Amino acid sequence: MATRELYGGAITASIPASFLDASDLRQVPDTQEVFLAPDSDLSLIVEVLELVKDEGSADDLEAAARFLFSSLAHDNTALSSSISSVSLPSAAPRPSGPGQPVVLGPTVLAGTQTVSKFNRPDSEADTVLIQQALWRIPARNADVTLCVNWPVRMGETGEERGDDEARKVFDEAVRSFEVKDFGLFAGGDAA
Repeated sequence: MATRELYGGAITASIPASFLDASDLRQVPDTQEVFLAPDSDLSLIVEVLELVKDEGSADDLEAAARFLFSSLAHDNTALSSSISSVSLPSAAPRPSGPGQPVVLGPTVLAGTQTVSKFNRPDSEADTVLIQQALWRIPARNADVTLCVNWPVRMGETGEERGDDEARKVFDEAVRSFEVKDFGLFAGGDAA
């Protein structure tokens, strides 16, 4: 694992040193940081979003995590999706430093989505484990998500794969996640 500077150093997280920065390979939206394992289908995506308020999620972290998972399923054109667990933050929110805004989270969600990739028929869709962490910064009207995606069943071959490596990568990235510069977030108050 190596500490990676995301968004020009505004956020840091531990990500395997071998993971490739997808922006070196293809265009990535400015709101995302995408990393790919060089030898598997494992990917890690960090995204900065405007604070979601749909479906009661403005004041409810669990509802927000569920809404974002559902939005991802829609974006992935998932044939099906299911949530297996949602864990709310165990500690009371507190400022991240003197004069800094409160960061709520992480709210951690795990689920699967059935996704047909590479123009394969639906009968050959992959089952993808999605692990999602959500941090909310209300004073800046921002949400930050960190997602690890890992196909646990390959639809084309039916091969089933363990998820230990994906869970390890996710857990370490979430544990080490830190906002260093709140200037990254355009919305809300200055402090």
